[in-house]
Parts: sequence; C-alpha cells; structure tokens
Amino acid sequence: MIGTGGFTWIDVVVLLAYLVGTTLLGVWLGRSQTSSRDYFVANQAVPWWAILFSVVATETSALTFISIPGLAYLTDLSFLQIALGYLLGRIVIAYTLLPRYYEGELMTAYALLERRFGTPVRRFASVVFMVTRAFGDSVRVFATAIPIALIIGPVIPAEYVTPASIL
Repeated sequence: MIGTGGFTWIDVVVLLAYLVGTTLLGVWLGRSQTSSRDYFVANQAVPWWAILFSVVATETSALTFISIPGLAYLTDLSFLQIALGYLLGRIVIAYTLLPRYYEGELMTAYALLERRFGTPVRRFASVVFMVTRAFGDSVRVFATAIPIALIIGPVIPAEYVTPASIL
C-alpha cells in the first residue's frame, strides 16, 4: 500500500519520527525516576493543581470532550450530568486518596482497595477496570476510524466489494 496513493513514504517517516520522538521524550523526562514512589507520586513533589489536571486529562478523552456538548445541543442537557459526576468523583478521590498518597503509605488506588478490603476486591476492581477500559478504547478507536476513513477513502478496491461482503 505504501507509495500507491494511500499511505506514502513521507507518512511512514513522520509516523516513525513521532514514535521515536515520544519514546525519547519519555525516557528523558523519566531519567530521574528510581522507584515506584517516584513514578506514582513524583516523590510528593507535584502540587495539587497538577494532580487535578492529570486526573482530568486521564479520565476525559477527546471523544468525551467533543461528544457531550454535541449531544446536549442535539437533545437536552441531561448528558451534562456526566460533567457533574466527574466533578463529584474528583472531590471524592481528592478526599479519600490524595491524603494517603501524600502520607506515603499508598502508591495506587488498588493498594488502598487491597489494604481496606483485601486482595479479592483489588483483583475484582482491576478486572472490572481492564474490561471497561477495553470497551471504552474500542469505542474510541471506532470513532477515530470514521473521520480517518472519510479522509483516506476506502482501503479495499471497489471491484472487491460485493453486497454479500458488506453483510
């Protein structure tokens, strides 16, 4: 497919430069991390507002950022309850987890679940997170594929597409 009008060699070079560049940036920024404490809580050197932005950036995808106002515009404002839920969730997380992170006794939310409720609850929460994350990621990949397909056009030549192959 490379060089046939679709994904060209310059696209490959740009993609590889991006992947190598982001990897090198991550290695350079993480060069001072020597323990899990450095990785998870930045050795308690991060201010509260940076943690807030990190939580917001982690839980809010571009799809959410774009789709919720669009749905509110097309229907009613009931979808904006998600934003209120995010706000409430952040307050609960800040109240329950951040003090323990700063005390240095916990590194992750799963460590809190294990300490408070035991290993089975931690494992269950991990599995639930991974399954729901897989579903959410599949929706995000599908939503991203729609504009990409509109931009690059069909990948399968039209002569190979039959009504039976679509169904």
